[in-house]
Amino acid sequence: MQLLILRHGEAEPMTAADESRQLTERGRAQVSRICELRAEELEQVRAIWASPFVRTQQTAEIVAESLGLPVITEPLLIGGIPPQRVIDALGQAKSFPLLLVSHQPLVGRLVNGLCGSDDAHFLGTASLACLQAEVWAAGCAELEWLQHAE
Repeated sequence: MQLLILRHGEAEPMTAADESRQLTERGRAQVSRICELRAEELEQVRAIWASPFVRTQQTAEIVAESLGLPVITEPLLIGGIPPQRVIDALGQAKSFPLLLVSHQPLVGRLVNGLCGSDDAHFLGTASLACLQAEVWAAGCAELEWLQHAE
């Protein structure tokens, strides 16, 4: 099974509530670029889960529009949630390949936790990671590739 993990595009500076920050024009362009770079892999996605924050919803909508899929809002994907809670939810998921759209530090911690890696996988804005596993549990996945938007 394949899992794709996407960090949201560049967002506005923190001037209001964090959950209300929107993508900048550059952020939208970053997401569009990653969609172009990995179009073949993204076309295989069967479900999209996204954090409820505005910038992740906007990022997910850009991807969803090209795929004709709905975005499923998943409260577990906010940045401060322990990765194990997300890993547990993945074990119950039915549609793969699955795309998760979230934030740092969660996206990096998910890649590390699923791959059982001590290496810090930093995902910059609009970075996309692809993992492969037979079961979704800590240490059971392999990082196939990590694509940065720029």
